[in-house]
Amino acid sequence: MLTSQCRAVPPLKRFFSYSSSGAIVPVTNHGLQCMSMGFLIPSGNASPDGEQDNTDTPIVWRGLMVQKAVQQLLFDVDWSKNGQELDILVVDMPPGTGDVPLTLGQLVTVDGSVIVSTPQDVALSDVRKGIAMLRKVSVPITGLVLNQAFYLCPTCTSPHPQYLFGRPDNFYKVSQHLDIPILGELPLVQAVSKSADGGYPYVLASPSDVEKHDGPGGMTWRQNMAKIATDVMSNLNFGSGQQQI
Repeated sequence: MLTSQCRAVPPLKRFFSYSSSGAIVPVTNHGLQCMSMGFLIPSGNASPDGEQDNTDTPIVWRGLMVQKAVQQLLFDVDWSKNGQELDILVVDMPPGTGDVPLTLGQLVTVDGSVIVSTPQDVALSDVRKGIAMLRKVSVPITGLVLNQAFYLCPTCTSPHPQYLFGRPDNFYKVSQHLDIPILGELPLVQAVSKSADGGYPYVLASPSDVEKHDGPGGMTWRQNMAKIATDVMSNLNFGSGQQQI
């Protein structure tokens, strides 16, 4: 997995090892390999526990520097695991139409893209621009995901969806107008944010704990995320033996 930030490991410790060919061996956590731009930037001030920390260090890169960084993350990293070829490479990109998605579309053949949005109109504006950019560089769009779509009270006897960030009507209109399928809607669940800050995936929580602590919202999140993952894998024809990005 490539990401602009990765909280699953401590920020910028010099923990990298290198393969026999000199390629960077990515960090592995929860059975998944991860490489991030955040691992490459220098450390700034020391954290309260005395370790070097780059949390507040900005990435002030443009143009050729960004292109070179993307190229290094793709081609100078040993993505094989125990001698096995990579099945799927997931690239987590920030919103917008900047150098990173354009460079990625030029360097490799992308098999699919999932666009995640929240219900607000300002977010949907970025979605429309992103879709136009992906189509211009011939990147196939697998579908849309609506995040923080609604909230289900975890302690209520009969919880009803509460649309804290607005109803999804305009999201549906964008999907219909641009002819892009909706893969699913994820509710707002407090534990999802907490697990992300803690550096572990929410999907690893046991169903019994999710049901006990997060109620119907947590269970709905798990069910909808499982469906989204299944639909994406089906669209990519996973299991065909070909590497996917």
